[in-house]
Amino acid sequence: MTVATDHAERSVTVRGSGIVSAIPDLVRATVTVTATRPAVADAFEAVARSTTAVTDTLRGYGVSGPDLATTGLSVHSETTWTEGRGSEVTGYTAATTLQITVREAGASASSSAQVVAACVGAGGDDIRLGGLEFDFSDPAALTASARDRAWADALAKAEQYASLSRRALGEVLDISEVDTGDVPPRPVAKAFAAADSPIAVERGEKPTRVDVRVRWRLV
Repeated sequence: MTVATDHAERSVTVRGSGIVSAIPDLVRATVTVTATRPAVADAFEAVARSTTAVTDTLRGYGVSGPDLATTGLSVHSETTWTEGRGSEVTGYTAATTLQITVREAGASASSSAQVVAACVGAGGDDIRLGGLEFDFSDPAALTASARDRAWADALAKAEQYASLSRRALGEVLDISEVDTGDVPPRPVAKAFAAADSPIAVERGEKPTRVDVRVRWRLV
């Protein structure tokens, strides 16, 4: 908390904080399908086959449209170096990357752990999973709630300082929202995991924080 009193202008400046924690209702994950084969065409064909199996599985879980996007496609040669012969091409690796968003839209929704397990099953040895990112489908509502709490916190502090100085709060002179950076998530007991998945995925609670600095005139 930062408090400053300007005696010349008879004002008081306080900082209020508001935090709202909620369990994220969507998960983003990166899925990469790779295949290494002696010929470029064979590598692409293998990737296409595995990618089709993965995307068909995802659509079966309701992941489609903007929640399923191809974000990368590449191919490169694999080489080995031999004494007296130098570098030789031994094959080609093709890869494609998918960005998926799984929405937890109620008790009947498929859990992200189930979707991840299904992707691994469909892609087999050709699949690679990137990091998981937990987020909210409506972050603006949580920010607005945190902002309400930050204002209430600042107002309570300002009223206390006004009372201690035997004055009252007048008009608001300045308002500024303070960037505090990301707040680390808090783990909670609630987890979600598919019965057939060997790895549990913990969503935890993700806090949304707003800090505000407000200056009131003292009367």
